[in-house]
Amino acid sequence: MDKMKYIKQTLVILLAITTIMACTKDDTFDGVSVTPPSNLLMAIETNTNQIGDVKITPTAEGAAYFKVNYGDGSEVDKIDIGQSTSHQYNEGTFNITGTAFNINGDSIIATQSLVVAFDPPLDLVVDIAIDPTNTNVITVTPTAINAMMYDIYFGDVADEEPTIIMDGESANHSYTEDGSYEVRVVARSGSVNTIEYTETVLIIVPLVQLSFPIDFESDEIEYGLLSFGNADLSIVDNPDMNGNASNKVVKFFKADGAEVWAGGLVELPNPIDFSTESNITMDVWSPKAGATILMKVENSSDNNTFHEVMTTTSTSNAWENITFDFGAIDQANEYSKVVVFMDFEVPGDGSDYYFDNITLGEGVGGNTGGNDDDKIVMPIDFEADIEYTFDDFGNATTIVADNPDPSGENTSTKVGHYNKASGSEVWAGSFIDISENIDLSLGTTITMKTWSPKTEIQVLLKFENKSDGDIFVEVPAVNTVADSWETLSFDFSALDASQEYGRVVIFFDFGNPGDGSDFYFDDISQQ
Repeated sequence: MDKMKYIKQTLVILLAITTIMACTKDDTFDGVSVTPPSNLLMAIETNTNQIGDVKITPTAEGAAYFKVNYGDGSEVDKIDIGQSTSHQYNEGTFNITGTAFNINGDSIIATQSLVVAFDPPLDLVVDIAIDPTNTNVITVTPTAINAMMYDIYFGDVADEEPTIIMDGESANHSYTEDGSYEVRVVARSGSVNTIEYTETVLIIVPLVQLSFPIDFESDEIEYGLLSFGNADLSIVDNPDMNGNASNKVVKFFKADGAEVWAGGLVELPNPIDFSTESNITMDVWSPKAGATILMKVENSSDNNTFHEVMTTTSTSNAWENITFDFGAIDQANEYSKVVVFMDFEVPGDGSDYYFDNITLGEGVGGNTGGNDDDKIVMPIDFEADIEYTFDDFGNATTIVADNPDPSGENTSTKVGHYNKASGSEVWAGSFIDISENIDLSLGTTITMKTWSPKTEIQVLLKFENKSDGDIFVEVPAVNTVADSWETLSFDFSALDASQEYGRVVIFFDFGNPGDGSDFYFDDISQQ
């Protein structure tokens, strides 16, 4: 039985000496007559801080050493005079047999009966809290008199193995689908008796929730940054758009005299899936080269379950993309917290650091918008050194061009330039195929930055199957400003998860013939 700390217990021990038998010999020791041992007693004490822990101290007149059989299939062969032996018992009745030996090997045996009984758990109370932001995440906190541990069943897995927590702890769990789930909690003590509680919880998975890549751009996501060790983490405007064109980044301030382990974290609502990707990448801006950057992933309920990777910055006062190799991680565990330490193992000196675009896999972050090699994937920001090929229809034309107005909500270098020629069709548009079908688990809200010479035009965004144009979902939005960048949001919750969508289609001033106007768009992102 594993050791348990801080557990109140009642251990009832009933002792009765049932037999005493002496085995004598006529042997002598160096000509001296040695009498057999006599008056064998076994003093038994219980450890009030350790359930079932029993200390046995044998004594006897004329004894040289002792042997004790614990009565549960185990024994100790030799206990010297004045010494004790300790043993961990489960609940039950046991016959303890002690044997005292003199120097000639003469022996005497005594048997005592030991009854070990534990109080069963009582008055189980379970608090189940649903996270107000990530409404698919629950926290279960049970309490009960005499309880040592709890088995928790969350009800969303067939043949579920329970999550086991100790008394005084809580357990978090993320559900991946909407529905009603029966949560069952079993309270256990050392007793064979248990008590349990069940409650049905209604889970609604939010349309927008925190997931990789984490770019800190969304106004709809509560990032929940936490700081410790006198570090201070906050989401701020990007102070250096060169090398990372994101508008928002995390500022990591390591105050003068801050702990060497000062850091901060963000917690995902679902465990990180390391089954296909073992690297995490992150854009980092450091005021010094050679600074140690430590990234740790951690279990949401047990901070002793973690894996950490260290690397160093190679430049100063500039953005760089850093890779953390988690290939050695134990995938039998779950990890939901991403913890970041800047200039690790060095006391704080008042420096500002920045990080952004935390990506699972070979992410590129910054100016490369999540694309690698020649792949076009979400998010699309036209900054990668690859060929973005658009197919046009209805007499519209789209190319990648320099940003004509790098200000306000979009200071990117490159953008999509869409021209709707004079007299072009009301449905004129352009499309681009992405290398990987859109992953609906990453969110169904699409945002796109747009620039238009006129207000109140309809911008239509459409996702379509590459092979079958009849499989699609299109969503309109209306712009509100002219000659300025703004971010439009499109709700694609109607996308069918059983279908594949790998084509992005864009229409400007939809429903009106072309008049030769130029429109611009950028940063097509999924949230």
